[in-house]
Parts: sequence; structure tokens; C-alpha cells
Amino acid sequence: MVKVGRFDYQKSTRPDKKLMVVVEKGGKKKTVHFGNRKGSANEHFKDRTGIWKSLDHGDTQRRKNFRDRMSGVKKKDGSRAVDDPFSPAYHALRILW
Repeated sequence: MVKVGRFDYQKSTRPDKKLMVVVEKGGKKKTVHFGNRKGSANEHFKDRTGIWKSLDHGDTQRRKNFRDRMSGVKKKDGSRAVDDPFSPAYHALRILW
């Protein structure tokens, strides 16, 4: 486990995801898996945990494009997914991008 900020991250137990984190909010716990491990889209800007450091690409234009795309993702209630710690988008944006 690697602590980044207030969360403890570790390798995901799902074969198609990179990392997972257990999030607790309002007495509820949820395991959130995030980061694509399959295909050509498996690179990321910089892994802040260091677990998947070998997949860092460091391309600032790709980072900007991803962050712009991810910032527009909405949940069913209309709120932004990147603002909710229960969302994979929240962690992907902060840890991998």
C-alpha cells in the first residue's frame, strides 16, 4: 500500500485495472478500481504511487487532453465525476494524470 494524501492505494485485484483504493464517506465504504491496463491506452502521465511508474509517458499535451475530457464526465445526478471520491475519475485524475 502507498499513501498519497488521505488515501491508501494498492495494485488492483481486477486484471483490467491498475490501482484500487478503499474510500470511506459518511459511514459507507467502497473499493474503487481505476486506471486502464489493457490496450494501447494503458499509459498515463505520472503515477504518483510509483507502482506503475514504468507506464509514465510525460507527454503534457496528452495530459491536457485527458484532463479536459475527464473534467466533462458527469454522473447520473448531473454532478462532475472528478469531484466525487467514490468515482474512479476522481482518483485517476489525481493519481495518474
